[in-house]
Amino acid sequence: MRLLRVFPRRTRATPDDELAFVGDPTLFAAGDRVHVSVAFTEDKPEAERLAASWRHVAPTEVGGVAYGDPGAEFIPGRYIKHGYTFTSRGCPRRCWFCSVWKRDPVPRLLPIQDGWNILDDNLLACPEPHVRAVFAMLARQRRRVAFTGGLEAVALQDYQVGLLADLTPRELATTRLRQIAAIGFTPMAMLWRPEHASQMRYAPGPEWRAFQRRWVRPALMHPRG
Repeated sequence: MRLLRVFPRRTRATPDDELAFVGDPTLFAAGDRVHVSVAFTEDKPEAERLAASWRHVAPTEVGGVAYGDPGAEFIPGRYIKHGYTFTSRGCPRRCWFCSVWKRDPVPRLLPIQDGWNILDDNLLACPEPHVRAVFAMLARQRRRVAFTGGLEAVALQDYQVGLLADLTPRELATTRLRQIAAIGFTPMAMLWRPEHASQMRYAPGPEWRAFQRRWVRPALMHPRG
């Protein structure tokens, strides 16, 4: 079956293969079925307009996260670009502004598919064997790893610190601290300290201690003219 996927807007994660479209049908668009995929609720009016337009090409369905799709399965490259991947759905937190936990109050584990950009709702809240398997998969990738879905600090466990350090993630500490200072706040940089001997290889080195000293002294952060 030739499945055309249609998206109301283009993002970094939008597939870019020949069967993926953004907006109205092109002159040569042809397929057996059309799926209009909607990630954001604000795009629903445009998605429904597109569905009416694409029905002239092939039978059309509208769905996606914005319509409550629970994401029962994940097929790499179908609704998000190759490289982006989900290994779980759901979150145990009960944040009032979020609907994720209403669908999956306990992380629902998915088969681990290769990718380098993790979109899980709360990966670190998943059981340890799953988390370790995900990081083993990431270690095989030859791309810089990203956690676009986010990493919740409150869920961070000691063993996960080592897994993250082994990936040698890109350091954005300076950028984040400068952003805080730019909006008028005084940041207080704190270094993570190992609690167990097995973690000593991740202990901050002299360069990190020097970095921290720069960002705990208001006089250095806000020099007078």
